[in-house]
Amino acid sequence: MRKKRSDRNHVIYEIVNTSNGKSYLGVTACIGRRVHYSAHLRFLKHQSRARREQKEWALYVDMRENDPTVYELFIVDVVRGKAMAHKLETQLLKEFNYELNSTH
Repeated sequence: MRKKRSDRNHVIYEIVNTSNGKSYLGVTACIGRRVHYSAHLRFLKHQSRARREQKEWALYVDMRENDPTVYELFIVDVVRGKAMAHKLETQLLKEFNYELNSTH
């Protein structure tokens, strides 16, 4: 039996609220080679959790306050390996202002 790969691709994505300009940066595992599909599924999960859970995370508060149509999803990068993806995410979070990554 072939060993399962542990260094799969990860998608770094950005969710932008086009009505207020605030944005969120996230990472999700890539499902096969379906980069956009993987990021879109993660975006839908964020929307679902924002409605179901009362977490005071900035992204979820923003999603509860705005219509779902104001959000745009962008692929920032695709990175091999979870550790490298999280390293790049941390670097980007330090370098740019992602208002929706904070907690209230």
